[in-house]
Amino acid sequence: MKTFTISQAKPRLAKLVDEVHAGAPVILVHNDKLVKLERYEPLDPEHDGPELKAMLLRAVTGSHSPYSKKDLVAVASKIRREMRRK
Repeated sequence: MKTFTISQAKPRLAKLVDEVHAGAPVILVHNDKLVKLERYEPLDPEHDGPELKAMLLRAVTGSHSPYSKKDLVAVASKIRREMRRK
């Protein structure tokens, strides 16, 4: 894996992108922070249906999913209690 500063990468960006598409990730360094350039293959719903469905299901049911009804009721109850105290 190659590592470049932004200044080093700018003049050879097209070549680096070609290398990334060929399977060689590149690390860019900017202000002591790292960014990884790697190949990205978007899913095709017609051919990647099961994989896409699994990814979407994980997104909906994952830790970042919306609050459940039970969670919302608990929050509303807490707010009501706090409002009554005032």
